[in-house]
Amino acid sequence: MTTITGDFVATQVKNDSVAAKNSQDSLGQAAFLKLMTAQLKYQDPFDPVDNQAMVGQMAQFSQVAGISEMNASLKNIAGAFGTSRLSEAANFIGRSVLQDGDTAYADAQGRYRGEFTLSAPAADVSVEWLNPAGEVVHTQRLGKLEAGKVPFELISQDDAGNPVDAGALKARITGATPSTLAVWLPVTAVESSSTGSEAMLVTPAGNISATSARRIA
Repeated sequence: MTTITGDFVATQVKNDSVAAKNSQDSLGQAAFLKLMTAQLKYQDPFDPVDNQAMVGQMAQFSQVAGISEMNASLKNIAGAFGTSRLSEAANFIGRSVLQDGDTAYADAQGRYRGEFTLSAPAADVSVEWLNPAGEVVHTQRLGKLEAGKVPFELISQDDAGNPVDAGALKARITGATPSTLAVWLPVTAVESSSTGSEAMLVTPAGNISATSARRIA
């Protein structure tokens, strides 16, 4: 029984080594030339490989090899671009970007800012600021407004004039229906995306693409 077990183990190890040896998925240039030489050496002299077929095999191998090299080059280029974009995006740190949405966060000066667009004039427009519980904590009367882009701002400070971060505040426009609504988000850091091809801006609202920002300030 022991001998049989030993033989099984030896056979298993041998099979594993063969499997590992044959686990290569790619055919290198040297291996292809060796295979082609063997094909020419052992071909039937009365029925040799057609020249056109041989040329076709070589052309196909060259094409596959070229595609592999091109993919490797493109990956290197993408990595270089990702590093470059990440370095450029570092200039966003400490600044704010205008992003589509209705939830604003305070910057270093305690400012909550945003911008909406009116497609037609409105007689009495207000901006209501709501906390996460949905309660209105402040209302700003903007009054009569013409069509176009309308910036708005709320400054959060204590009695001594020091900035106060009140957390996330949602801006709700009343008295008109804006066609667009965006808020300013402070950028605290940058990081690469999962693909490495684009830099992501880290904000209190989450990571956003640098290319999706409307403006930077």
